[in-house]
Amino acid sequence: MLALSLVAFVGCKKDKDKQKEVTVDNLVGTWEVYKSYYADEDGSEWDDEWGAAAGYQSFLIIKANGTGVMEDIDEGYKSTTSFTYKIEPGYVTITDSYGDTERWTVKSLTDKGLVLESVYGNETLAIYYKRIK
Repeated sequence: MLALSLVAFVGCKKDKDKQKEVTVDNLVGTWEVYKSYYADEDGSEWDDEWGAAAGYQSFLIIKANGTGVMEDIDEGYKSTTSFTYKIEPGYVTITDSYGDTERWTVKSLTDKGLVLESVYGNETLAIYYKRIK
């Protein structure tokens, strides 16, 4: 009985970490940045830690109606930028309220996490999110 319970528990955990299709239903929610990765054409690269402990928080709030909000909190100062988005297989294109458009590759999407990547020539930016709602 204990072995069967353990198998059921492990099976449920794996389901939560299973890759999801890039759809509105799977993206809707509030995502908090916990890490970013950047590499440039000179071969320089670095990881940045994010979150309350690091002193800087950033949230991506995706709504079902094709809109959302980017919210940043830095030393108590809060700024927000609204956006619209479009989903294509494996991609999310975001247009902010200033008219700037960026196409992001969805490198990973699970119930708990989201990784978006943008490549400009020889520069790569990856942003790692955890779902908080």
